[in-house]
Amino acid sequence: MKRLTVALALLTACGAPPAAARHEPPSTVENPVAEHELTRVHLTPEAARRLAIVTATVEEHDAPGQRLVGGEISVPPGRVIPVAAPVAGVVHTTETLAPGARVHAGDTLLRLVPLAPVDRDTQARAHREVTAARAQLVAAEARLERTSALARSRAGSQRAIEEATAARDIARADLEAARVRSRALRSSPLLSDVSMAVQAPSDGIVRALTVASEQVVAAGSPLLELVDADTLWVRVPVYSGDLRQLEPDADALVQPLGARDGHAGARASAVAGPPTATPAAGTVDRYYALGPETSAFSPGERVLVSVPLRRAEHLTAVPYSAVFYDAGGSAWVYACDGERVYRRARVELERRDGDAAVLRRGPDVGACVVSVGAAELYGAEFEPGH
Repeated sequence: MKRLTVALALLTACGAPPAAARHEPPSTVENPVAEHELTRVHLTPEAARRLAIVTATVEEHDAPGQRLVGGEISVPPGRVIPVAAPVAGVVHTTETLAPGARVHAGDTLLRLVPLAPVDRDTQARAHREVTAARAQLVAAEARLERTSALARSRAGSQRAIEEATAARDIARADLEAARVRSRALRSSPLLSDVSMAVQAPSDGIVRALTVASEQVVAAGSPLLELVDADTLWVRVPVYSGDLRQLEPDADALVQPLGARDGHAGARASAVAGPPTATPAAGTVDRYYALGPETSAFSPGERVLVSVPLRRAEHLTAVPYSAVFYDAGGSAWVYACDGERVYRRARVELERRDGDAAVLRRGPDVGACVVSVGAAELYGAEFEPGH
């Protein structure tokens, strides 16, 4: 009986499941402190009086939704005017003509000396013209001499003398013109003796200058490009997943990069632009036209654009003066936690709306926060230099 009991005990021990292995945690955190248990600042009545702490209440902020994205100032299609050479010739530019120069309609941009037609017998023709003009002049002078002699013998008339004099003067002018043309052909046989003024077709800014002074160009060659910068667009690449959430006809707010706090920005109205996109980035372009604030921006400038959404956002708002930033760039406010007691609370700033800071995350609606004196409380909580 005793042997049977021992055998049963051994069988029971062999069939029992092994005890679960105990694993040590990979890390331990000592003295954890939750954000809602951060240090509280207690002010004495005298300190509260000196700091003149002012508090405000967290309020609801129901406003049309917005999405802040980057944009680029661009020139609308059809606002770039190329200026081409009307004829083949040699370009003569001025020192004031350079990319970025503003010009007005009718201003002379450059001068073009046309190329003369090429003829195989150009020099021979010029020599023949000089010889023929010289012969005509000799004949005209001889005729004038005979007419004058007849007039002195009272066999001719004064009218005949005048006609002969005019014929001589014409022959003399033809000879001079033939000589000038011959000299021009010897010095520059392919250039004409006149220049054409190329004028600006409209007001604008010179965006590109594709020729240099003394350069020979063919007829129709591009000389420069003018940009009508009085009207500018904003190209906004929008993430494809947000396209259905955009309000298509609502205005957008455009701000320059690095704008100071309180910068109102410029309103831009939605316009129908070319169907452009960047598939690799998953974005589709939307276009907005700037209003009278066009002069504050330059083509190619990067800007921040707040595009409106269809749905309204239920956020909270506090006075913008209540928000401050620590050394790491995190946004905070001081929430009231009793009489003259204040607790630091982290907030997530969505945007600034005038004098209000719109919060995506922060104290609940109705909570008390410090609106004036937050920086002084931060200095009391941390030593100077933090």
